[in-house]
Amino acid sequence: MVIMDLGEARRHLDLAKKQWESAACDAWAPEDAAGCVTNAFYAYENLVVAVAEARGREWEPSHYKKAKLAAALFSEKLLITDVSETILTLNNLRKDVSYGDPGFELADANLGDIVGDLEAFCNEVESIVATLEQEGEEEGEEDE
Repeated sequence: MVIMDLGEARRHLDLAKKQWESAACDAWAPEDAAGCVTNAFYAYENLVVAVAEARGREWEPSHYKKAKLAAALFSEKLLITDVSETILTLNNLRKDVSYGDPGFELADANLGDIVGDLEAFCNEVESIVATLEQEGEEEGEEDE
Protein backbone atom coordinates (compact mmCIF):
# COMPACT_ATOMS: atom_id res chain seq x y z
CA MET A 1 0.00 0.00 0.00
CA VAL A 2 1.34 3.42 -0.99
CA ILE A 3 0.89 6.06 1.68
CA MET A 4 0.95 9.58 0.32
CA ASP A 5 1.68 12.35 2.81
CA LEU A 6 0.58 15.53 1.12
CA GLY A 7 1.02 17.50 4.35
CA GLU A 8 4.71 16.56 4.46
CA ALA A 9 4.99 17.21 0.74
CA ARG A 10 3.58 20.72 1.23
CA ARG A 11 5.89 21.33 4.21
CA HIS A 12 8.98 20.41 2.15
CA LEU A 13 7.73 22.48 -0.79
CA ASP A 14 7.15 25.53 1.41
CA LEU A 15 10.63 25.17 2.93
CA ALA A 16 12.13 24.89 -0.56
CA LYS A 17 10.36 28.10 -1.60
CA LYS A 18 11.90 29.94 1.35
CA GLN A 19 15.30 28.55 0.42
CA TRP A 20 14.76 29.65 -3.18
CA GLU A 21 13.93 33.18 -1.96
CA SER A 22 17.16 33.23 0.06
CA ALA A 23 19.14 31.94 -2.91
CA ALA A 24 17.58 34.63 -5.12
CA CYS A 25 18.55 37.37 -2.64
CA ASP A 26 22.09 35.99 -2.50
CA ALA A 27 22.32 36.08 -6.31
CA TRP A 28 21.89 39.88 -6.38
CA ALA A 29 24.65 42.39 -5.71
CA PRO A 30 26.41 42.19 -3.45
CA GLU A 31 26.49 38.54 -4.45
CA ASP A 32 26.91 35.83 -1.86
CA ALA A 33 27.79 32.86 -4.07
CA ALA A 34 28.20 30.52 -1.10
CA GLY A 35 24.79 31.41 0.31
CA CYS A 36 23.17 31.14 -3.10
CA VAL A 37 24.46 27.66 -3.95
CA THR A 38 23.88 26.37 -0.42
CA ASN A 39 20.26 27.53 -0.35
CA ALA A 40 19.67 26.32 -3.91
CA PHE A 41 21.14 22.91 -3.08
CA TYR A 42 18.88 22.40 -0.06
CA ALA A 43 15.88 23.72 -1.98
CA TYR A 44 16.40 21.14 -4.73
CA GLU A 45 16.66 18.39 -2.14
CA ASN A 46 13.48 19.53 -0.42
CA LEU A 47 11.66 19.66 -3.74
CA VAL A 48 12.66 16.07 -4.55
CA VAL A 49 11.53 14.99 -1.08
CA ALA A 50 8.23 16.84 -1.61
CA VAL A 51 7.52 14.79 -4.73
CA ALA A 52 8.58 11.59 -2.97
CA GLU A 53 6.21 12.31 -0.07
CA ALA A 54 3.40 13.28 -2.43
CA ARG A 55 3.83 10.03 -4.36
CA GLY A 56 4.31 7.79 -1.33
CA ARG A 57 7.94 7.06 -2.13
CA GLU A 58 10.54 6.28 0.49
CA TRP A 59 13.56 8.54 0.71
CA GLU A 60 16.70 8.65 2.79
CA PRO A 61 18.52 11.65 4.27
CA SER A 62 21.58 11.27 2.05
CA HIS A 63 22.57 13.81 -0.58
CA TYR A 64 23.61 11.12 -3.05
CA LYS A 65 20.47 9.04 -2.49
CA LYS A 66 18.30 12.11 -3.08
CA ALA A 67 20.11 12.65 -6.38
CA LYS A 68 19.42 9.01 -7.31
CA LEU A 69 15.79 9.46 -6.26
CA ALA A 70 15.53 12.53 -8.49
CA ALA A 71 16.83 10.49 -11.43
CA ALA A 72 14.35 7.70 -10.66
CA LEU A 73 11.40 10.11 -10.42
CA PHE A 74 12.43 11.58 -13.76
CA SER A 75 12.83 8.19 -15.45
CA GLU A 76 9.40 7.17 -14.13
CA LYS A 77 7.99 10.39 -15.64
CA LEU A 78 6.91 11.68 -12.22
CA LEU A 79 9.15 14.70 -12.84
CA ILE A 80 9.54 16.56 -16.11
CA THR A 81 13.00 17.83 -15.20
CA ASP A 82 15.97 15.65 -14.29
CA VAL A 83 17.71 17.52 -11.46
CA SER A 84 19.95 14.66 -10.31
CA GLU A 85 23.12 16.17 -11.81
CA THR A 86 22.16 19.63 -10.57
CA ILE A 87 21.93 18.30 -7.01
CA LEU A 88 25.36 16.68 -7.29
CA THR A 89 26.92 19.79 -8.84
CA LEU A 90 25.47 22.12 -6.21
CA ASN A 91 26.55 19.72 -3.46
CA ASN A 92 30.13 19.89 -4.72
CA LEU A 93 30.01 23.69 -4.95
CA ARG A 94 28.55 23.88 -1.44
CA LYS A 95 31.23 21.59 -0.02
CA ASP A 96 33.93 23.54 -1.81
CA VAL A 97 32.86 26.68 0.05
CA SER A 98 32.57 25.01 3.44
CA TYR A 99 36.13 23.70 3.26
CA GLY A 100 37.71 27.06 2.52
CA ASP A 101 37.72 29.68 -0.17
CA PRO A 102 35.34 29.26 -3.07
CA GLY A 103 37.05 27.46 -5.90
CA PHE A 104 37.18 28.16 -9.60
CA GLU A 105 33.88 26.36 -10.30
CA LEU A 106 31.94 28.54 -7.87
CA ALA A 107 33.56 31.69 -9.18
CA ASP A 108 32.45 30.57 -12.66
CA ALA A 109 28.86 29.69 -11.62
CA ASN A 110 26.08 31.87 -13.01
CA LEU A 111 23.99 32.56 -9.93
CA GLY A 112 21.16 34.01 -12.00
CA ASP A 113 20.88 30.79 -13.98
CA ILE A 114 20.98 28.71 -10.78
CA VAL A 115 18.14 30.73 -9.26
CA GLY A 116 16.12 30.81 -12.50
CA ASP A 117 16.36 27.05 -12.98
CA LEU A 118 15.43 26.51 -9.34
CA GLU A 119 12.38 28.75 -9.72
CA ALA A 120 11.21 26.70 -12.71
CA PHE A 121 11.66 23.47 -10.74
CA CYS A 122 9.77 24.96 -7.77
CA ASN A 123 6.90 25.71 -10.12
CA GLU A 124 6.99 22.15 -11.48
CA VAL A 125 6.83 20.62 -8.01
CA GLU A 126 4.18 23.12 -6.89
CA SER A 127 2.03 21.96 -9.80
CA ILE A 128 2.50 18.28 -8.88
CA VAL A 129 1.65 18.78 -5.21
CA ALA A 130 -1.26 21.14 -5.90
CA THR A 131 -2.78 18.69 -8.41
CA LEU A 132 -2.56 15.83 -5.92
CA GLU A 133 -4.03 18.03 -3.18
CA GLN A 134 -6.92 18.97 -5.48
CA GLU A 135 -7.52 15.32 -6.37
CA GLY A 136 -7.56 14.46 -2.66
CA GLU A 137 -10.10 17.20 -1.96
CA GLU A 138 -12.31 16.00 -4.81
CA GLU A 139 -12.16 12.41 -3.53
CA GLY A 140 -13.11 13.67 -0.07
CA GLU A 141 -16.12 15.50 -1.51
CA GLU A 142 -17.25 12.34 -3.32
CA ASP A 143 -17.14 10.39 -0.06
CA GLU A 144 -19.53 12.81 1.65
